[in-house]
Amino acid sequence: MKILQNKKTIKFISIICLISILLTSCTTKSIKRENIEYVKSDYSGDEFHKVDSTLYKTISKSGLVELLFDEKSATIAVRDTNSDTLWTSLPDTPVTKAIQSYVLEINLSNGGNKIYTLNTQDNSVAHGNFSYKTSSDGVSVTYSMALDKKTGAKAPDQVKDDEIRADLTVIYTLRDGSLYVNVNMNTLFLPEEIILEDITVLNNFGAYETSGSEDYIFVPDGSGAIIKTGIENNDFSPISLSVYGEDVSATESRNSSNCLIGAFGIKRAKGAFLCIIEKGDSIARINAYRNNDESFNSVNSSFKITDVGNKNKIGHQYKNEIQLCYRFLSGKSASYSGMATACREILIRNSVLSTKTVEVNSEHIPMVVSLQGGYINGKGKYHTLSNYSQATSLMTLLKAKGVNNVYLRYNGLYDEANNGNTADFDKFNKSLGTKKEFDELYTYLNSQKFSLFIDTDILTSYNNTSCAKAINGCFITETTTYSFPLSTSSQDFLKLGKLENKVNDILTASEKVKFDGYSLNDAGKYLYSDYSNDYYSRATAKEELYSQIPVLATSKLLMVDTGNFYTLKNADVISNIPVSPLAYSETASYEGIPFIQMLIHGILEYSAIGFNTSDNSAVSCLKAIEYGCLPSVDWYCTAYDETLDEKYYFDKNINDMVAYYTKANEALSILRDARMTSHNKIQEGVYCSEYDNSIKVYVNYTASEVIVHGVVVGAMDCITII
Repeated sequence: MKILQNKKTIKFISIICLISILLTSCTTKSIKRENIEYVKSDYSGDEFHKVDSTLYKTISKSGLVELLFDEKSATIAVRDTNSDTLWTSLPDTPVTKAIQSYVLEINLSNGGNKIYTLNTQDNSVAHGNFSYKTSSDGVSVTYSMALDKKTGAKAPDQVKDDEIRADLTVIYTLRDGSLYVNVNMNTLFLPEEIILEDITVLNNFGAYETSGSEDYIFVPDGSGAIIKTGIENNDFSPISLSVYGEDVSATESRNSSNCLIGAFGIKRAKGAFLCIIEKGDSIARINAYRNNDESFNSVNSSFKITDVGNKNKIGHQYKNEIQLCYRFLSGKSASYSGMATACREILIRNSVLSTKTVEVNSEHIPMVVSLQGGYINGKGKYHTLSNYSQATSLMTLLKAKGVNNVYLRYNGLYDEANNGNTADFDKFNKSLGTKKEFDELYTYLNSQKFSLFIDTDILTSYNNTSCAKAINGCFITETTTYSFPLSTSSQDFLKLGKLENKVNDILTASEKVKFDGYSLNDAGKYLYSDYSNDYYSRATAKEELYSQIPVLATSKLLMVDTGNFYTLKNADVISNIPVSPLAYSETASYEGIPFIQMLIHGILEYSAIGFNTSDNSAVSCLKAIEYGCLPSVDWYCTAYDETLDEKYYFDKNINDMVAYYTKANEALSILRDARMTSHNKIQEGVYCSEYDNSIKVYVNYTASEVIVHGVVVGAMDCITII
């Protein structure tokens, strides 16, 4: 086993995070896997997979919430006395379907062709191989899960190295009206030759069979989505979202993150709950199901405990804590808006989000202009699209047309185009202009109180000595096809042990360049483990990013692309924030919601993709207004070339974009520092977003005007009610 060495200086990382690094196992070994056989336990009977809710015993109380325990099934339930809603770990006895419901399900392997799926109910409780201990605020249960009763009953020192068994303790604590569920992987008992690959926690907590018309499941797909279980959908497939995106070190996926936060929930009848993954989020997946012969309406979280990569490589084992926090909601709060409010409170309490509010220094909202300086074509040649003089002319033109606030995100300034790694003028491509011309651009922006953000990579490597390695020992490389402009770029991911030095280099180089902020185009959408000699797991990689990003924000503004939540505490702006589900398409029963936006509005500002790049710019403008986004455009200034997409040429659509900006500015300018407190679908195609200053914004996507609460909202229009 190799023990990760501490870096000489790690700023902003807590002692707990340092301990977690030291506990990390980073051995890598090969296994033989062909024609895998999955061995799953038989259903042991209703008595172990269902509960009689009348037999629960009260363990503790906190506020309006009670924690209950059933000794027979060794499971808990929570009663929300405000709505008289009972949330059980296992389905209540009136349920007729025989579906495996459990506290934990684990997948074990021994390096061979078999993967063994065990769970607490069939492989521990049914055998009588469990114990529990109550306290004033909760209960802890230890489950010995094994293929047979005899193996599970052995003392740990009597278990053979190759026997299939795992012992885990689950601690339930009721505190401040919330339920905390903890599974500490550092206390796991596992035979020497056995690998714990993954674990699912409370697969059917709060699950339900019969759905009311207003019941739904919340999942954090893109901006957020609800599965409307009261609407039939025979084509539904189970949903599985990797929190913060897939690990490019262990999978072949190179897609950026489509799940920015580890949170999920259920709204049922008069009650609802939100669960947020407070620890273990970097290795988590969120899984949701609809009621059918094999599942209930349910949502849960699972965790990749051991990396298993391609070419049959076994890597890092997560040896730290998993912690889930459940908040229970009733009345008007029993909604996805209420879930968002509860989630925001938790994130602020946990220092994931800042307590700050947006600093309003203008009566106009900014237009976010992403301007492409240059790009690398397929032959590796740099092409200039927007030089400094052209950028100055464009900013002057926008000002003349009534755009009085701009965040200019300048992309592709470097010889490596989109792979720029430092804000150093000497690294900028010379074809963009002279330093004098660059300074003139900044002077104009500064005189108008516009802000200049320079696009910067901090997770890109430029030589093999600083390149991160995947679990199979190969360098981690991403090939990205850009539509803005159409080009292909190859990127090697940075060895994470080099991140601190790279951030320091960027700071040093930036001292000679006049600009207002960094635009990080990679840190907010990629999270990966690094199997190079200075090893990092996903968990320690997240902490390293969390520690280094504030360094960049000490003297500059900070814009983050996409917005994985561990990057946001010190951010000022998010670009390219999702405004729809990303992993799964919207249908009548799968509807996008502004959950992410409700968490952050008023704390920091954000924009989606450019209005001009969408299929329907008018709809994109209304969506931005509904979701509280800054208006945005993606442009370049070069003379027209038929090989490039004309929608990116500013002179093809600038008047339309200014008109959309004006509409958004009129709707949102008084809301920059307000919290979005609720969002509702009023009727088909008509939505209302409400803020903590009681201001409401109505958006109508239909072709006819509508009257809502006595207010006329025009066709394809919006109105702000003060």
